[in-house]
This record gives sequence, C-alpha cells and structure tokens, in this order.
Amino acid sequence: GAFSGIRDAVLAALARAGCEVVHEPSTLRVLRLRPLYLGLMYGAALLAYGVKFRRYVDHTRVAAWVRSKAAQAIIDRHDDIHAVIGLQRVIRGFSGAKRAGVRYALLTDHVNVLSKQSPDFGLDLPERGVSAAWNETERRALEAQDCTFVLSSQVERCIVDHYGVPASRVTVIGAGPVLDVNAERDRIAKDFSQQNVLFVGLDSQRKGLPQLEAAFERVVAAFPKAKLHVAGVEGKSTAHVTYYGKLSGAPLRDLFYRSQIFAMPSLREPFGLVFLEAMYAKNVCIGTTLGAMPEIIRQGETGFLVAPDDVDALADRIIWLFERPDELRRMAEAGYARARRNYSWDIAAERMLNALFAHESAPQRFAGGVTATSH
Repeated sequence: GAFSGIRDAVLAALARAGCEVVHEPSTLRVLRLRPLYLGLMYGAALLAYGVKFRRYVDHTRVAAWVRSKAAQAIIDRHDDIHAVIGLQRVIRGFSGAKRAGVRYALLTDHVNVLSKQSPDFGLDLPERGVSAAWNETERRALEAQDCTFVLSSQVERCIVDHYGVPASRVTVIGAGPVLDVNAERDRIAKDFSQQNVLFVGLDSQRKGLPQLEAAFERVVAAFPKAKLHVAGVEGKSTAHVTYYGKLSGAPLRDLFYRSQIFAMPSLREPFGLVFLEAMYAKNVCIGTTLGAMPEIIRQGETGFLVAPDDVDALADRIIWLFERPDELRRMAEAGYARARRNYSWDIAAERMLNALFAHESAPQRFAGGVTATSH
C-alpha cells in the first residue's frame, strides 16, 4: 500500500542514499492454495469479531500467520538482499527462519495499544474494536525484528514501555513532506498581512474540522476579510469558507503558499505529515496537545497547541496571530527553518541505514515494502 505516500518517499530516499531498492507489494497471490488461506483468515475473523468480521479480517493470529507466509514467499525470491523493510500499519512479522546476514525491520506510524489509550471523542475508530489478544501478536512481531522504525517518540515509548521491546531496537526516524512543497526553493514571497487559514484532511471529524469551523465564526467577527480554505472535504462554500474537495499536486501546493496559518485541531493524529508540508510552505501551525503534534509544533515558537475540543482557545490563537503580522512572519520563518533542519525523507533514510548497519558499511541492495499492507 502507498501508506499515505510514505512508501514511495522512503524508497526514493533510500535510493538517493545509494541503495539498490527492490519494492515487492505484499499479496496473498504468491501462496499456493490461496482460497484455503483466505478461508482461514475470514473464518478466524468471524469467530473473533462476529458480524464485524470483514472490518477486522487482518486482526487475528491466523491472519498474521497467513500474511507472514506470503511475505516469506516474496523474500525467498531474492537471494542477494541485505535488509528487508516492511512498511506496515497492521503490524506483522515474518514466518520461517530468518536468513543469516539479512537484517529485518518494520516501519510503522502507530501501534494498537496507543489506539486503545486514545481519548474517546465519540469517533468511530476501527482500532478500538480490535481484540486485546492482537496486542500480543503485535508484540511478538515487534520483538522478532532487528529494528523497528517509527515516525515519532510517542510510538517509540509505547513500543518500549508496553510491548517490552528493547529501546536499542526502536529508532525514531521522523518524516518529511510527501507533497513537493518548499517556499524558499519556489521563491514564494508570502504576504503575512493576509488572513488565510488552511485545513487539509480527508476525515473531517477526526481531524477537527467542526471545531475549526466553529472557531472561525469568532475569527470572522474580529477579521471580516478572513478566509478559511478547506481541502480534502466536500462542502457548500460561503463568503468566508471555501471547500475544495480532494486536492493534490500543484493546486494543493498553491493553497499552502496562499495561506498564512495551517490549522488542524485533530482529535487523533499518529504523526501528521501535513504539518511538515505546512511548515515547508511557511505557514504557522496550530494543532492539539494529542499524539505527535507536540513533537512537531514548538509551542509559541513555530505555532500553537490547544486542548482538543477547545474552540475558544483555537479562535483566540488565530486572532492573536492575525493581530500580529510581524509575529506571524517570525513564527512562520522559524517553522520553516525547523522543518528543513529536522524533517526530510533523506534524514529519515540516513537514520534507518545507521540503525540497520551501525557496525558495517551500508550495502547496495535492499528489498523494501515486502509486507506492506492494504489500507
């Protein structure tokens, strides 16, 4: 799976680092008796989850075993690899004996225990329905790896504290923008006297769009020329709010460049690549105190963090920034500098290679994504 664009970004960064990368999409078609294995997966899900079994067909030990057999069959095609890196949201390991001299790793942005611990805002989060027994399956898969790569330190802490994986085998690699955006490279002269707020997200409820829309009513009362631009969500545009639906590429990049503030008061955010894109576009970011957002946004320096569901605080921060265009510019520049310094896929790839081959020179051939899951 594309994994929110992460797959292609990571593989390209590894290639730029001098690795020969082989991408093999994970599929059960490599297995003989595929209908039998599918039947076992669906049967186990039915027993574990009842009428919701289709939603959770990948969350049983049987499914992990079947997917692992498929991954092993893919790995066996290659006899000259040095590392196997699985890009996964549903964490699974590998079946069969590991090949001597090959390093095995997983890259993930989340684990199920974190989903169980997330505050309940009435969202329909599929992860909440996953059986508690699945946590043990995740633990075994993580424990079996030479390295686990995560995007944020909150996931690292959870893997170490709740799954018992040694900290030496978990590496925070960060991330980079998936959208090709860079304000200075593109010579964008931003006008910080303008009052444009941008929201980007497909899941409006989870990403906090209703809270932002409510806060923006107060913003417009203070600044009648203020505009809210909403990308990723369909809606009926008004004089102050414009809905663009799904956008990508140049049209989305242009929205980032036209805006001064990026606001996404998400109620659950494993990482938030879009904040990095906003920082690369010189937008001041406003997020919430949940998930990895406090790692990305420096409070009062590159943006602001507000409590989830706190509409008044969200409105106050936007108004405060619009009242101070010089401060808005300063924070935007600081965010851009922080993003360039800490967040890029080349930096992430370097961290991955350092963790995989800490005691040897990096080899030239990799198999990436062999256990990528469908999303």
